[in-house]
This record gives sequence, C-alpha cells and structure tokens, in this order.
Amino acid sequence: MIKSPIKVEKDQLKLDIELLRYEMIQIGIKEGLTSARTIQASKKLDQYIAKYLALL
Repeated sequence: MIKSPIKVEKDQLKLDIELLRYEMIQIGIKEGLTSARTIQASKKLDQYIAKYLALL
C-alpha cells in the first residue's frame, strides 16, 4: 500500500512535534520556562502543530 503525500507529511510532522516537545522540555528543565531558548522552542513547536492541524 502506497501512502499519500499528505499522510507522509502528517506522519513526519507528528514525529517532528514529538521531538520538538521533548527538546523544549529539556531546555525548560535546564534553563527555566521563561528562558529565551525555551520560548523560541515553544514558538517553533506551535508552528509545527499549526501545520499539522491544517492537514486534518
């Protein structure tokens, strides 16, 4: 069975979201929840989640 390009993109986005979430949590633990890097990671995560939701 061949996956559609949208299905592949959704699957990749789900993986990217999980990785970004993990990265953001690790930065937050090390640097604090209000650090510039944590906020930057959170914004990037928000963008990926928005892309994913647009594909639903």
